[in-house]
Amino acid sequence: MGAIMRKSSAANGNLRITGSSTVGGGHFDKVKVVGEAIIEGDLTCTSLSCIGTMEMAGRLQGGRLGIVGTCAITGSVQAESLKNSGTVTISEDAVVHKLTGSGLLEVKGQLAAKEVNVKGHIATAGDFEADRLRLRGMFDVGGLLNAGTLDIKLYQTCKANEIGGERIEIRKASLLHPFSLFFRPLASAKLTVGIIEGDDIYVEHTHADVIRGTKVHIGPGCKIGVVEYKEELTVNKDADVANKRQV
Repeated sequence: MGAIMRKSSAANGNLRITGSSTVGGGHFDKVKVVGEAIIEGDLTCTSLSCIGTMEMAGRLQGGRLGIVGTCAITGSVQAESLKNSGTVTISEDAVVHKLTGSGLLEVKGQLAAKEVNVKGHIATAGDFEADRLRLRGMFDVGGLLNAGTLDIKLYQTCKANEIGGERIEIRKASLLHPFSLFFRPLASAKLTVGIIEGDDIYVEHTHADVIRGTKVHIGPGCKIGVVEYKEELTVNKDADVANKRQV
């Protein structure tokens, strides 16, 4: 059994877990896990660092969260920032101001963020909303993926029910520049989506039922049912668009 070290009071102190330990939740300044930890109850902290494995039965509210390893949370998460270099699973909704990292984030509810810059995999059962989204990797969104600006490079198969935004750019990643040994781009990488709506849209290797926008540019590898545009439409010779309508 590892050691548990607390400084000051439980309300204002730090919590450090080393080795393998089970503790209750509470209010702390800094929380650090090195090893294996089980936290039973809600946790509020200024910062949390996990190097190893953490299981939490409760809600997490924190400032800066850093995960290197595996983290499973049965409740909701609210945080100023989350840097994930491992695998994080959240059973309810998550609200994060800044989301970065290169791992897998699975949210079984809805995910909301201000700024997202991720090289990895994001999966949500519900909607995924952000002000700015930059993703290199893959995503699986069970609802609406919505952001002011979307800058996505497809490394593997991606899915969403709908995508919305002001500026949308979806490209296939270069096969010559993998960003890790675990997320190498696949030649078959593509996006499957029902509807895409935005102001300025560029897509590659995308299969969509409907695309609606002011300026729409359809790149190679696309298969689109209907494109509705207001001002401008270009279609690559290697793309298939069944119907085009200016509205």
